[in-house]
Amino acid sequence: MSKFFKFWLPLIIIVGSVAGTAAILYNKPADQQPPFFRFIDDKLKSIITPKAPIGNITPARDLRGTWKSSLAGKGLQIYGKFETGQAITTIYEEGDLEIIIDSVEDNAALAQVRFTNLCANSVTTAPNIKTITVKKCVPDTGYMPATIRVSGSALDFGTINTDEINITMQGSFTTDLIHGSMTAELPPYGTLKGVFNLMRKEQ
Repeated sequence: MSKFFKFWLPLIIIVGSVAGTAAILYNKPADQQPPFFRFIDDKLKSIITPKAPIGNITPARDLRGTWKSSLAGKGLQIYGKFETGQAITTIYEEGDLEIIIDSVEDNAALAQVRFTNLCANSVTTAPNIKTITVKKCVPDTGYMPATIRVSGSALDFGTINTDEINITMQGSFTTDLIHGSMTAELPPYGTLKGVFNLMRKEQ
């Protein structure tokens, strides 16, 4: 299993566990659920599915350096909502993202990517059962090599295909900020969407 796939593992475990009722489940009244679950429908609608940049324009500025979560613990935020039989499962994952860009050659940025503090939470509701809450976290993924396509101020992390999930990430950058979105197709349940926001670490 690739380290990048491991990043999505909490979400996959949660969806499969809720569908098969084989996880550690915690019953909580609906009015005690974390408030961010109330806004996931709006979040899913607001996130635009990323598209790769067109052409190969000279990078707009120097990308080299270390980029970390703009807000600790919320460098990336991912949302999903699935129907599994009569149940509806709403998912939220957050954590930190670090990208170290060592060099930029032509339109390719050679980087190291690391995910930390990743935890996924879900709430499942279904007729005649209590609301079910699941939480799953994974350890630090470690650094993973990545080649990021750079065109002007656009970034393309490409698409990673596995047997379980297809992941796409794109973004854009300024002198001190990187932001973007990500999409993951999780058959047969549906699509996960997320955003990431990074800032350049002072040298």
